[in-house]
Amino acid sequence: MSGIPAGETAYIRGDDGDALLSYRSFASVVGIIAALMSAVVLVAGAAGVLFLLLERRPLPAIAAMILSAAFAAMIVMLNPATNVTIFEGAAPVISIAQQPGVSFPTTTWIVSAPDGQPIVRIRKSFFSGFGRNRWKMAGETSSGEAVEESLTRAIIRKLFGKFARAYQSNLRLIWDGDEAGWIIRRTDALGRADVLDLHPALTLDRRAAVALAVLVLGGEP
Repeated sequence: MSGIPAGETAYIRGDDGDALLSYRSFASVVGIIAALMSAVVLVAGAAGVLFLLLERRPLPAIAAMILSAAFAAMIVMLNPATNVTIFEGAAPVISIAQQPGVSFPTTTWIVSAPDGQPIVRIRKSFFSGFGRNRWKMAGETSSGEAVEESLTRAIIRKLFGKFARAYQSNLRLIWDGDEAGWIIRRTDALGRADVLDLHPALTLDRRAAVALAVLVLGGEP
């Protein structure tokens, strides 16, 4: 369930519509605003660096580049950490914890079982937001990613995705080099949206896929 106000209970439902799991919504506009502001700082900084280079002033250009990168990083780091516990009834089944420390340029989440055993590590680079959003996943012996279906769709979503679901982009799941399924954000031919659709023959731990879908769908206000 996407679009649930922060603090309210969001549900993960099965094919029949029954609630299987739940978590406390963490959707917030803070991340969107921070990403927008840091992008503005980086673009303005790049323009300043280019101008100074054209004026043949390399030292001020280097200083401007360092300062713009530092301010952009500080803005992103002001984002509150994302920590989520997914419950089955009253029992916790999956924990998603953002790794402490510097979250720029890459933010890392550790997905764990209730006993603390790590399931998968998920990473997302801040710079992927300028093109196709890409979420990297790494287990003990396997790895994969979730990436937006195309650059065109990614750009359309950035411009118009908040106004109509038709402009949303879906994410393709890849695990060990093979397609593992899709995270469907745009309403498909079956009328489905906000759906994690996994292939039956899959070596990817379903808990890792659910955690990834929660981060992708649940973080959107």
